[in-house]
Amino acid sequence: MASKIRWSLPEGVDEILAPKALQVEKLRRRLIDLYVSSGYEFIIPPLLELSETLGGMAHDELQEYAFTFKDDLTGKNLSIRPDISEQASRIDAYRIESKGVVKLCYVGDVVKRKVSKVLRSRATIQAGAEIFGDPSIDADVESINLMIESLQSLGIKKLTVSLGHAGLVSLALEQFPHFSNEKLKELESALSRKSVSDIESILLDEEDKNRCNALVALSKLYGGTEVIQKARGDLGNLGGDAIQFLDYFDELISKLNINDEVKLHIDLGEIQGFRYHNGIVFSAYTESVGYSLSKGGRYDGLRKVDSEPRPAVGFDLDLLAVASFTQLDFT
Repeated sequence: MASKIRWSLPEGVDEILAPKALQVEKLRRRLIDLYVSSGYEFIIPPLLELSETLGGMAHDELQEYAFTFKDDLTGKNLSIRPDISEQASRIDAYRIESKGVVKLCYVGDVVKRKVSKVLRSRATIQAGAEIFGDPSIDADVESINLMIESLQSLGIKKLTVSLGHAGLVSLALEQFPHFSNEKLKELESALSRKSVSDIESILLDEEDKNRCNALVALSKLYGGTEVIQKARGDLGNLGGDAIQFLDYFDELISKLNINDEVKLHIDLGEIQGFRYHNGIVFSAYTESVGYSLSKGGRYDGLRKVDSEPRPAVGFDLDLLAVASFTQLDFT
């Protein structure tokens, strides 16, 4: 008598059964309709990419999360995509090759080799929208507003939208060019944890206390919109560039479509993904969830068109996570 074969799914991978599978499909269609009606072109990038070209300027960061294997057909290394936004960037730069504004949207499976603090699963469905070729603050505003509209259209209420700026974090860290890469990573880790004691310990031997005080202040600058005004005093030692970043925040906030269902949270020390991004970074939360349902930001120069860095801003959301918390009734 043949023995019964035992089976199981890989760690961090799940399957979607009825009725949730149909709910996820309806949410997917709703998002595509929203993005297309907002002027975005829908694309379906491949699940596999050549490992050597994965991620463009963010190759090392993305490769860390990608499953990679050798192709029996060609002998080349292939990677399963861990992210679709960078694929959209590649399509914009090398397939469309426009110097004008291009808006792309997508919904598809992604698989990650390891689970980040944000993701609960190694396999999920990623949906997103990207704007290429527009460096303006209006493109940033459009992206954040569309992220909010996306989640609200999927039945997510009482959102908190968190705003930070990768450029401001980079400016603060650039004050210590003599630090080794290892010491900078320690400083980044302390900043991400908002550990004032660890930051002060790392900077203990520094003679320029103004630079140190600015970095310590950055770790404390989070809360409501009043944080922007406080930062003008606390970060004055960083010079005119810091003031320009804060002026940008004031203009950005004045243009956002914020209603009673949306609360703004400012976190000027937000460091997650700042190497990938170089401008505004943003994410969305809801009261019942301790992790972000959607995240995005500006990532100019990830790809180039005619040797010129391509402006880009966009966001993505975890469709499976959203499906778990939607208040829409599909019965």
